[in-house]
Amino acid sequence: MIRTFRYALLMVVSLFAVNATGAPVAFSVNSDSLDNATTDSLYEIDLATGTDLRKGTLFTGISTPLDTEGLAFDSEGILWGIDDDSLKLFPINTSTGGVSYSKQIPLSGFSTGGGNDFGMTFSCDDTLFVSTVRTQSLHRVDKTNGNSEVIGSSGALGVNISAIAAYGNPTRLYGLGNGQSADGSTDSPNLYSIDPETGVASLIGSLGSQAGDYNQGGLAFDDTGVLWAITDRGIINNSLANLPSQILRINLDSGEATLAGTTSEVGFESLAIAGPSGCEIQDVPIDDPRIPTLSPSGRLATVLVLLFAGMLSLRRKLS
Repeated sequence: MIRTFRYALLMVVSLFAVNATGAPVAFSVNSDSLDNATTDSLYEIDLATGTDLRKGTLFTGISTPLDTEGLAFDSEGILWGIDDDSLKLFPINTSTGGVSYSKQIPLSGFSTGGGNDFGMTFSCDDTLFVSTVRTQSLHRVDKTNGNSEVIGSSGALGVNISAIAAYGNPTRLYGLGNGQSADGSTDSPNLYSIDPETGVASLIGSLGSQAGDYNQGGLAFDDTGVLWAITDRGIINNSLANLPSQILRINLDSGEATLAGTTSEVGFESLAIAGPSGCEIQDVPIDDPRIPTLSPSGRLATVLVLLFAGMLSLRRKLS
């Protein structure tokens, strides 16, 4: 009986350890929702289950951003958003979704009239990178005044990328291609690496079969180096679909996506999880096998090894 109890207790402890490696909480804005009551609201999302909790409307006190397509945390833990409709950059209150009208920063260097479909991310040195589909370009933006400069040359990305994410030091930059073009045809549902010095995107690989049809999406790293994406599935094949967003975990080597969950709300195309991460790592790949703790599979393997060692120890003591 004592032996059985000890084994059971060890199993329970191990389950708590495995649970501790679960997916993080993220933030997104439902900028393409068809529900007028919740248009452009900030949501908190459990990436493990897809459970989404509305925090509040992005209301400035005077106006409401109508097309917030990019989100990212800076090095100080402040959540920033970009509105394609007004071409404004602004900090967001993560508790209420509120935006201060006085803190909105007009952007320069981008095309007016929409269609930029912004992606944004901060690097370890707090550089703000912004991608735009309108010109297929990567920009460096000053978050204090909104001034931007094209990295490399206009059109250097060479593909419609509406979501980007940075990790590590030196900066490794990744982009998520749009799933469909405006006419409903397949666009670029792939993962890309982006040179932060030239703005050129290089194909890593297709998201694969677990990623359903989508238009645009959001992309972000968690603080352990796992890359996550969320996809907007409101309009599919150029017609109204109103499908909830998918949450995907993406393999950095192949680009293949694993479906992690599905939201209940529609229209998410931005994603922010944590501030710049991996900043203490120098020249070590995120998925390097020498550092298994940087991935969920590595942490799970560690738990199983410890569990096995504990069972052997108990067996010796009880025999």
